[in-house]
Amino acid sequence: MALSDSILLQVSQKKTSYNDLLTKMLSNYSSSGSAKAALSRALKNLIAFGDLQKDSDFYVLTEKGKITVESKLKNKILININDLLDKSKKRNSLEFVDDIISNLQIFLERGKQDPSLLKIGKTSSTFYIYDLVNLKKEMDASVNHYLHLSNVLTNQINILQEKNFEDMLIINLDPNTFEIIKFLYEKYNVEEIILECSKEYPETIKLFEETEGISKKGDLSFKINIKEVDLLAKKLLDNFEITILVKFKIYINEILISFSFGKVYLFGPFNLINEIREKREEYLQKSEKL
Repeated sequence: MALSDSILLQVSQKKTSYNDLLTKMLSNYSSSGSAKAALSRALKNLIAFGDLQKDSDFYVLTEKGKITVESKLKNKILININDLLDKSKKRNSLEFVDDIISNLQIFLERGKQDPSLLKIGKTSSTFYIYDLVNLKKEMDASVNHYLHLSNVLTNQINILQEKNFEDMLIINLDPNTFEIIKFLYEKYNVEEIILECSKEYPETIKLFEETEGISKKGDLSFKINIKEVDLLAKKLLDNFEITILVKFKIYINEILISFSFGKVYLFGPFNLINEIREKREEYLQKSEKL
């Protein structure tokens, strides 16, 4: 039965000749004579049952044979592996490598539970170990290539950091965010915070108009004394529904702080952003100890 199944599976993937089938199964028999005899019997039965038919020198599936492959064998994993490897070779690409490896692993695991699957696969697969070895060589070459690029990029990043290029930091809006704001205003000895809004976000404007300690500076800007920043923090942190609606900006010397729907984006020179990053880590560690 396994031989008939493997023949159907192999023929389902491409037009297959008698010699193609024989070559695949020879290693399973003690002699070419016994292999030929077994193959001839299996082909005769499959044709008699209406699963196969001859097309010149090739065997092809009948409609009944296609149904048999789908409903009886239910071994689409091997077909997938064959197809994926074929695509990979034609495109000379590693695009399908994840799927190839995962499908192959599933096939091997199922083969442990049902050894007949491995026997079928041995004679019906259209790929060779050679194909998998080549795929691994391509993967290794790609890994080495990207490792080299990674090292180059690391060096480039270090140079840009030394030159103090612009950087950014993304954090969640939490109480430590306002500790950073206080730190920056103390660093630059500034007493007043300017909040800039956009008319596209009327919820933010309404929030500032209704918040104690915040006064209007212009049509789309507000101001608050650094001593009153806790009022703004309380307003934003006490109501999550408000937090995810507000969007505004604060400029502190070289730093731009953008509040956007529960996230805070800080932009500025690397040295300063890195200092903020370290400060935030300090605040987080203190918070965890409380």
